[in-house]
Amino acid sequence: MNNSHLNRAIYLIEGNFSDCLINAQQLTKNLQTLLLDDPRKANDFLGQEFDAVIFNATDTFDVNALGAISGTIRSGGYLLLLRPQACPESLFLKRFNTFLQKYNNVDFIESKQTNLQALNPPKRKEYIAQYATEDQQQAVEAVMRVVKGHRRRPLVITSDRGRGKSSALGIAAAKLYNDGLNNIIVCAPSKKTATAIFRHATTINADINLKFYAPDELYRQQPEADLVLVDEAAAIPVPLLTSFVKRYSRIVFSSTQHGYEGSGRGFTIRFQKELDQLAPEWKSIYLNTPVRWKENDTLEQFIFETLLLNAEAVDKEKIEAVGVADCRFVRIKKAQLINNESLLGEIFGLLVNAHYQTKPSDLRQLLDEEAISIFTLQANSSVVAVAVTIHEGGIDEQTCTDIFAGKRRLKGHLVAQSLAANVGIAHAPILEGERVIRIAIHPSLQRQGLGSYLLKSLADNCEADYLGTSFGATDALIRFWKKANFTSVYLGIKRDASSGAHSIIMLQAITKKGHSLVTDAKTRFNIQFPYLLPDPFNQLEDDIVLALLDNQSEMISENENQLLQAFAYQQRGYENTLYPIWKLVCNKLADNVSLDKKENKILILKVLQKTSWLELTGKMSPDISGKKAGLSLMRQAVSKLLGSTD
Repeated sequence: MNNSHLNRAIYLIEGNFSDCLINAQQLTKNLQTLLLDDPRKANDFLGQEFDAVIFNATDTFDVNALGAISGTIRSGGYLLLLRPQACPESLFLKRFNTFLQKYNNVDFIESKQTNLQALNPPKRKEYIAQYATEDQQQAVEAVMRVVKGHRRRPLVITSDRGRGKSSALGIAAAKLYNDGLNNIIVCAPSKKTATAIFRHATTINADINLKFYAPDELYRQQPEADLVLVDEAAAIPVPLLTSFVKRYSRIVFSSTQHGYEGSGRGFTIRFQKELDQLAPEWKSIYLNTPVRWKENDTLEQFIFETLLLNAEAVDKEKIEAVGVADCRFVRIKKAQLINNESLLGEIFGLLVNAHYQTKPSDLRQLLDEEAISIFTLQANSSVVAVAVTIHEGGIDEQTCTDIFAGKRRLKGHLVAQSLAANVGIAHAPILEGERVIRIAIHPSLQRQGLGSYLLKSLADNCEADYLGTSFGATDALIRFWKKANFTSVYLGIKRDASSGAHSIIMLQAITKKGHSLVTDAKTRFNIQFPYLLPDPFNQLEDDIVLALLDNQSEMISENENQLLQAFAYQQRGYENTLYPIWKLVCNKLADNVSLDKKENKILILKVLQKTSWLELTGKMSPDISGKKAGLSLMRQAVSKLLGSTD
C-alpha cells in the first residue's frame, strides 16, 4: 500500500496472536510503534503520538479501546489490527467486516505470509511556533479572554478528536499562569483524560501548579478558583456542568463532538439551553483542522462509520409538527439494522444525543446482546423516540438465597439483584423483569408526551412481571418516571463518581406477581426513607427529597397536636417539639401545595436531615440570617401543614 498521501492506513492481520505479532513487528520495525496487547490500557496512552499502533483483537475485541487508541496515530501512520482467522458470529462484526471491505485503504494479510516489506515512516507534520493550527491559536486566545474579559461569559470549545482542544487548554493555562494567575482548576471525568492539558502546560512552564478535581469532587467541595477548565465535558452530566456555571464566573468547557469519550452532540444541545438561561453572553469556538492527521483522513472516517461516532438523529425538518397521534410503536428486529444504516444511525443518534456516556461498546451490545430489545416510535418514516430494554430475573431459588445473603453476585440483572441484596426481598430475582436501560426522545419533540406514550406502549406489550429502570437521580427524571406510573423502590447510598448523583431504582408492575413485588418494595422504601435522611442522605438535594417522599400515616396524638399548635402559633421551643414536628412533616409534606419553596426547604433540611442551625443558615442564605429567622420560617411552615387538608 502506498501511503505517501498521508492518509492513515489499516492493516488487517488474521491468525493466532504470536504469528500475527511477528508479521506486525516486521511491518513496523522502522516505526515508532505502540503494541497494545491489553486493550484495558488504551486510555493510558491518550494524548501521545505514534507512527503505528498494533491492536490485539485476537482474544477479545474492545471497541472502546479501538476508538480511543486510533486517535494516537499520527498523519500517514498505520493501524495494525490483529484478529483470529475465524471470528465469532456477531452482527456487530458482520457490519464491521462490511466496512473493512468497503475502504480502499485497508490491506489484508494472512499471518503465514513471509518476507513482508517494512513500512515507511510517515512524514511528521511541521508546526509553526507553539501552535499546531490557526484554530488552536484562536482557541488559546479565546480561553485567555475568559479571564481578561468580562465575567460570566463561559467559553465552550468543541471539535472532533485530534484537533488540539486539550492542548489549547494546557497552553492557555501556562500563559495565564506566567501572567500571574495562580489558582487554575482542571476538571475532567478522570485525571488520565486531562493528561494532555498537564503535559502541554508543563512543557511551557515546568513549575505550573494546576489543581485537578473530578466532577463530583468539584461539585461537593466548591473550591475557590480564578479559572476552571472542564475537559471532555460531554462525558459529564449536564446538571453538574450547570452547577459549575453557577459557581464559577470564569470557566471554559471543552467537548469532543463525535467521540468515544461521550456524546458531544447531545451535550451541545442540552447544555446550550442551560447556558442561554444562566450566561446568555457565553461564547463558543469550533476547531475544524486536525492536528495529528490530514483532513478527510481515511482511518478517521472508518472509525466514525464503524463505531457510529458520527451518528445523528433525523433532521428536525423531517418531523416538524409530529405529535403522539402520528406515531407508530415498532419493535425493531436487530438483523434488519446491519442492512439498514439509516435506521441504525437514527436509533443510535437518538441514544447518543440523550445520554452523556454513550460508547462504541453500547453499539456492540445493542447489536449482539440477546437479552436486549429495541422499541421505537416512528413517524414520517423516521425514528422519533427509542427505548432499549434488557431482560432480567428468572433466577433459581438457591441463587436468589445466595444473592440475598451477599454470597453471590451475577453479571447483569442490576434491578433484580438489587431488589434482593439492597431492598431485602429475597425472592425478587425469581420474577422476570424488563429494565429500560435507555430512553431517548428527539430533541425537537420533547415535552409533548412521546416519552410517556412510548413507556405506556412498552408496558402494554411487556411479557415480564415488571418494568424497571435505574438512573442518576434528579428531580426532573424522577418526576418523568413517576408520571409514567413508575414508583421509587431504592436509592443508592453513595453518589456516582462521574454523575455526582445517587442511583435510583423505579418499577412498574405488569403481572399479579409483579404488583405484589412492587407494592412490597414501595412500602419498604416509603417507611425507611425518612429514617435514612439524617445520615446517609443528609446532603441529598431538597427537590429530590420532595420528589421521593411519600406521606406516612404516623398517628399524632391529641397532646402532640397541642404541642404543634403551641409551636406554630405561640413560642414553644423547636427542640421540645421536634418529635411531633417530625411526624407531621412525614405525614403531610409530600405533594403539599400549601408550602412555598423556602418552607419546603427548611422542613427538609432541619426536620428530616437534622442540619445544624449554623449550617442551615449557610445553606438557606439570604432567605434566613440565623436561628431566629429560621424559627420564624419554621413556625410559618408548620402552621400551613396543620391547616392543610392534603
